[in-house]
Amino acid sequence: MDLSSLSAQIASACQFALSPSSAPSQRQEAYTFLQRVREAHGETWQACLALFLERNDAGAGAGGDATGYKWDGDARMFGVQVVGESASSAPLDDDHAIILPHLSHDALAFVQQSLVDYFQQEYITHGKAENGVAYLKNASVHLITILFVHTYPQQFSSFFSTFLNLLRLYSPSHQPAPTTPPPLNPMTTDLLLRLLHDVSDEISDAQLRLNKLPHRLAKDTELRDAVREHDAPAIASSIWEIISESLDGISTPSSSSTTLDDLVGLKGKRARDILEMAMRVVGDYVSWIDINLMVTPSTIALLLRALNLPSTSDDLSIRTAAADALLETISKGMPPSDKLALLSVLDIASVLGRLVEERDASISQLANGKTVAGTSSEDEMDAFAEKFAKLLNGVGCELCKICEDNNASNEAKSAAVASTSSLFPLLLRLLTDSNDQVAIAVMPFTHTLLSLYKKDKKRSQGAPLDPERRVFLTALLKAAIVKMQYKPDAEWTLSKEGEEDDDELAFLDMRKNLRQIGDAIAILDAQLYSDVVQSTIVSTIETFEQGATLPWQRFELSLYLLYGFGQAILVTGPLAFSVVPQAEIDRAKKEAEYRVDYTAFPLSTLGELLHRACRANIVEFPHPSVALQFFEITVRYSDFFKLCPEFIGRILPSFLDEHGLHQTDETIQARMFYLFSRFIHQAKHIVQTRVSGQVIQEILSRMQDLLTINAELDPSEASVESLVKAASTTTFFDAQLYLLESIGTLIWILNQMPDEQVTLLRAVLTPLLSELQANVRPTASTAADYASVLKAHHLIMATGNVAKGFPDATILKVTPTDTPRGGSPGSSGPSANISAAMARSVSGVWVEVFKEATESMLAVAKSMSSFVVIRDAVRFSFNRIVATTGPAVLHLIPTLIDVLLGEITFPELAELLSFVGLLVAKYKNSIVEVLDTLLLPVFNRVFHFLKQPITGTDDEIQHATLRRAYFNFILSITSSNLQQVVYSESELIRCSVCGARCRKCANSPTFAENKSSISSILSSVTHYIALDNAQISDQRLGFILLTKLLTLWVVPPPTPATNAASGQPNNSVLVIEESPVPGFERFLYTSAIPICFQVPLDPTFDLLDAQSFQMMGEIASLLKGLHLKRGDEFVQFMMAEYLPTTNTWWPQGAAQEILNEITNAKDGKTLKKPLCEWVKKMRRALAQAREGATNNNIEA
Repeated sequence: MDLSSLSAQIASACQFALSPSSAPSQRQEAYTFLQRVREAHGETWQACLALFLERNDAGAGAGGDATGYKWDGDARMFGVQVVGESASSAPLDDDHAIILPHLSHDALAFVQQSLVDYFQQEYITHGKAENGVAYLKNASVHLITILFVHTYPQQFSSFFSTFLNLLRLYSPSHQPAPTTPPPLNPMTTDLLLRLLHDVSDEISDAQLRLNKLPHRLAKDTELRDAVREHDAPAIASSIWEIISESLDGISTPSSSSTTLDDLVGLKGKRARDILEMAMRVVGDYVSWIDINLMVTPSTIALLLRALNLPSTSDDLSIRTAAADALLETISKGMPPSDKLALLSVLDIASVLGRLVEERDASISQLANGKTVAGTSSEDEMDAFAEKFAKLLNGVGCELCKICEDNNASNEAKSAAVASTSSLFPLLLRLLTDSNDQVAIAVMPFTHTLLSLYKKDKKRSQGAPLDPERRVFLTALLKAAIVKMQYKPDAEWTLSKEGEEDDDELAFLDMRKNLRQIGDAIAILDAQLYSDVVQSTIVSTIETFEQGATLPWQRFELSLYLLYGFGQAILVTGPLAFSVVPQAEIDRAKKEAEYRVDYTAFPLSTLGELLHRACRANIVEFPHPSVALQFFEITVRYSDFFKLCPEFIGRILPSFLDEHGLHQTDETIQARMFYLFSRFIHQAKHIVQTRVSGQVIQEILSRMQDLLTINAELDPSEASVESLVKAASTTTFFDAQLYLLESIGTLIWILNQMPDEQVTLLRAVLTPLLSELQANVRPTASTAADYASVLKAHHLIMATGNVAKGFPDATILKVTPTDTPRGGSPGSSGPSANISAAMARSVSGVWVEVFKEATESMLAVAKSMSSFVVIRDAVRFSFNRIVATTGPAVLHLIPTLIDVLLGEITFPELAELLSFVGLLVAKYKNSIVEVLDTLLLPVFNRVFHFLKQPITGTDDEIQHATLRRAYFNFILSITSSNLQQVVYSESELIRCSVCGARCRKCANSPTFAENKSSISSILSSVTHYIALDNAQISDQRLGFILLTKLLTLWVVPPPTPATNAASGQPNNSVLVIEESPVPGFERFLYTSAIPICFQVPLDPTFDLLDAQSFQMMGEIASLLKGLHLKRGDEFVQFMMAEYLPTTNTWWPQGAAQEILNEITNAKDGKTLKKPLCEWVKKMRRALAQAREGATNNNIEA
């Protein structure tokens, strides 16, 4: 097929592909054809180039248009893209070391000349410039830029001059009047600027560089060096000529009709468009060509002239571009003295000061209803204000760099400090600007400045701030506080996490930055910070106490400042609330028994502020933001109530009324539930001593209406999947769980009133369990059934969270060996009384209540065990209940396991192993009989799941998670010294207490028949380590487990007894130490030692990986540990059995080398490095052996 036919076919395919009237089959066929054309660009590029360039000078052709081209714009666009792909770089080797374009040298030259001819014809001869169609102009420019990358400067050294020479050329039919120099051609000027921008983007754009390979980055550096050497002066000169003539021409209006005069020179709208583009190009090139070409008195004058254009809508984009160009210019790296000289010429403080005044005046006119035609809108002025705020920020940051530059002279640093100070009024003005984006723009400068001040303070060894700096910091802190406040028209809402709108998130992020400014000032001068913030908070509280009216924004701001006060002054604990003499603090550090009585000293500033806020009852201000912020404060500073416990009686009622738990807004109410839970938990000891049992009962009574558990499920989506989704989605019920936890804490506080305590606990749990019984559904088929299952899930979890409010059993338990501070075992006095009370509490009647509740839950769960949400809920609640009741419910674990195992899934089994492992670690001997019963059923489920085939990434993750949980579970058993359950048998074993094989000792448990399965358990460990898809972290755990078992079960080989009389060995009598698992060392020899070498010698094993290196340490510990235990027997096995018959490709001497390393090493730690070096050597030998085998196969 000739080029003309292929071009026509491609054009036709483009038309079918893009036409909405094409049939779907035609459109798909066209897409397929075009994709083939694109993929075969090496053969189709010529037809595509012709498609782009072919003209039809007689007018519009078939499929063409009135531009004079044969084909329409869409087809031509496709053509130029294909040529571009063919001209792009293509790697010629796997290492991307040799890079050439797809096209040959001659083909590149042909395309290049064709494009140059096209530009001359289109932009000069015909003077159409693609009729202003931007995408076609940009596409052709990008194609010539691709060629530039491959041909400049060697083959196309005249690249820039070719286009610079077009700037003042016109077609014979559009010749301007003779002038010197001729006026700029707006079309070719537009072309040049697009080209310069594209070239700079291609070889210097920071974002594009992030995704480029090293060879391309090196090429870009070469191109920038070549441009700087050959063409930079001409480029810079032309840009500034364009800017100068554009500035002169923007005031000359262009006529509405296209006349010859309008096509000559830069004037009106064309001048504005060109000027904006030229300013962008200045920003492109100032960062990487000689600064002296871009920054001269005349060029700075041009930039400032553009920046100070009239405040009209037409000129705003130019001013914005000029601000960007100035910022790029200022950010250019140069010596400190040159930078200071540049900034002095710019006089940014005065320039920006005028711009701020101009903007303020314009906004004032708009506010008064005065508008002038052509002036910028408020949004446009805000956008421009953000630009000059960024300009101020850039100048400030550059000055701060000079102040910290070790190479800068003292005079330069002093000048920089003075220049920085001159920016302060403008900084404070912009920081409080009504437009948040303007304030945000100057925050980097603010943070950099404060960081500089902190370094100065450190160098001055804490000397006081000089008065000028202190005045500025005071004004800065006040400005930050003003900006922190919500705007007068703000509508405050508390959004759920993830549902915040963009404006809310932006304000909160800005507020966080402003708070950091305040925190930095507090570090520089804590008293300054304290005075300013205290003044703001106190004035607000006083106004409230006087009954005067203030907007909610002011109250919320004051409480927000109070909330952050402690963080800013960097003091925690009771010291934050009282002024304690240093002597008292020192004494408390020296004397372990001495306790500071913080109530004996005056309150600190933070303490006084909290005291005033509580005394004023500011929580009653009628706006939810104020109440919420107040309760956030009470939680953060709960230790304050230890010093001022009298306020507890005020805080709790406020928590319970419409300002707190009974808020009408559900989102705020949910947050209140959480805050109340945290407050009760943190202040429970204060509540216990300051609040009577009767008041606590009243509190619980007032919370009763909040305990209604609702389960919402969309009736249209009733299914197991929707049930799981509903159970895992955060809802209001999750907040109720916090409330139930706080109820549990309040009930526990009544431990001195056991009868009332049990009555209240039953009053809470009985309705939950009764409702649970009412929602039992063994199966589900209707929407109502699924809703009942979800309700049952909620009710089970609710029961468990009540138990979470009770203290952990290990906290309450007091063992006979515990010695209270200042006492002795069995002593009397306050400590002994407290211990006795704790002991009574853990064995109180409430334990029986939870025990009954657990039995009820398990009974329900057993009948509903087919639902994963029920299994999850019962495991969750059992975990909560066993934590506080301790051994009282351990006997129910087999029932729990029975409920869970029948329908258990992969993730559940891993979680179950983790759960039981925690119980083992916590209760040890108390759980041994239970553990012995459930061990084999659980392990059998593990083996069953891990035999399942892996069909995808999700399966692989689940297998790895379960293997890890399995290893950790066995480790938890061995770490708790309960390994006997693994090899237990029906006969009696040696008692861990009395040491006899008998039933006489009450501590001697009866075990199930687990011993017969020990071989399967041990084999599973080595099998899972050796799996091809095993993760390094899992393999490391496996080796740790084997080493742990080695220390427990491997004993030294029989040794001759020592003759008592002679002290010599008696070979006729052997001392035999009995192993709990006879022959375990043989398992290690035959199964563990092979994987010690197999795993690290695998080609996929990465020795440079940190986890791999750690695992090598575990392998070394296992090998050396076995050698230390068995001695010569280990050496004999390695020499006679393992090494001669395994890995025959090992180099000569390698086996003896590693054996010597093992035997000579002191321990596993010292063996680690030699083992790694040996593995590296062996892997190189393995690679050479494989290469040799491959070569032999090729020769064969």
